[in-house]
Amino acid sequence: MKKRKKPVLAALALCFLIYVVVGLYPYTGSLYVSDRTRNAFCMDNFFGEQILPEQVMLLDDPQKSFIHRVNVISSAQSHIYMATFTMHRGVTTDIIVGALLSAADRGVQISIMANAIVGNIPRNYRRVLTGHENIEVYEFNRLNLLQPQKLNASFHDKYLIVDNTFMLLGGRNMGDKYYDPDCFTGRVSLDKEVLVYNTDPTYTGIISQVRELFIGKAASPRATLVTLRQRSNWETQKAHFINLYNQHNGRLEGFDYLANTIAVNRITLLTNDFLPARKESIIAYNLKRIAMNSDMIIALSPYLSMTPSSIRHLGEASRGRDFTLVTNSLASTPNLPAFSSYYVSRRNILRTTDIIIYEYQSTDIQLHGKVYLFDQRLTAIGSFNLNERSMRSDTESMLVIDSPEFFHKVLESINGHIAQSLRVGADNNYILCGYVEPARVPRGKRTLYVAAGHLLRGFRFMF
Repeated sequence: MKKRKKPVLAALALCFLIYVVVGLYPYTGSLYVSDRTRNAFCMDNFFGEQILPEQVMLLDDPQKSFIHRVNVISSAQSHIYMATFTMHRGVTTDIIVGALLSAADRGVQISIMANAIVGNIPRNYRRVLTGHENIEVYEFNRLNLLQPQKLNASFHDKYLIVDNTFMLLGGRNMGDKYYDPDCFTGRVSLDKEVLVYNTDPTYTGIISQVRELFIGKAASPRATLVTLRQRSNWETQKAHFINLYNQHNGRLEGFDYLANTIAVNRITLLTNDFLPARKESIIAYNLKRIAMNSDMIIALSPYLSMTPSSIRHLGEASRGRDFTLVTNSLASTPNLPAFSSYYVSRRNILRTTDIIIYEYQSTDIQLHGKVYLFDQRLTAIGSFNLNERSMRSDTESMLVIDSPEFFHKVLESINGHIAQSLRVGADNNYILCGYVEPARVPRGKRTLYVAAGHLLRGFRFMF
């Protein structure tokens, strides 16, 4: 019996290796862009000359984002569509769940979709939400060990649609670290979202387009409707969440969205497809082409995790242009795989591109927004990171907004981050200044991230 163990173990190891290769191979190789996408690009498609009925407002403060999210849910009359990568347990999520249940009690039809493999919705939220007859919950890309080629693809969209009146879209997940309630003591994630307000209920615009995007994903084979048997204490659980919502004192009753939103000339939706394999890099290609037609670019991304071939694409987009990137520092980031990949390749990025890199200096706040600004007029905002996952694996959604006023509002917000950042010099070290000190990084964290960056070098396409 002992003599047979080695062949058996070897066979199991071989099977596991084959399984891993089958799961990862579809995502390898260079970025793919079809001729259809190349031919469809036209810079004029992102500009407009007439004011739209839909207006926008930047949500970059965690607490204000939470208050507006609860407020628009409270205003719902017919339908709510909510997409999120993940939901974390916490007081703010409890209140949002209570607001959804209260809306469902009023007869509002609610559809929710979340990533199934990594993010998912905690069981207590799933049970109370799916127990309501007016709420349907979908899991996207549910785990199936017989289909390893689907394991690396995630649902990464984040938006909330209320009737044909409101939409919040950006990079913010659900949880206390994204909304920073007064009781929260952990690391805060600073994000960027755009609130779209439709002044004309009969107008079919970007809100309708994103709603159709949700409906299409819900109808795809990769979306699974969650069906859980209603428990005997469901009414008690529902009442608990609704009571938390009713006790919430951060209401915005009477808030004038018309007066507090900004007029725009055009809003364009960019999305990746949702096939369970390596995706066509639609968003990345469009952003690159917009950059190559611009003189000034400012990018905000939590990390810059790229393979050498993708870094060369970034070099083409930045060559001879005023291109600034704002990202996390080793001190501020909590993301080991993605940031370690960037950290050990930062010298190559500086050498290969014309990008000026600023890193945010903090030990208790991380940057999580995804924003790209072009030439004083265009703002791309949504869920798309400058990393391989966003380019080749995950579903993503971005809005490209044509509005000089909104551009400068977002620029002002990003300049606030730059004021707390240090520039990385050509020698891969910080250029010190008199008003920002480098945040302290524990030696163990630095060692861990450097080691992980080198060990995972061959797997950068996953992050």
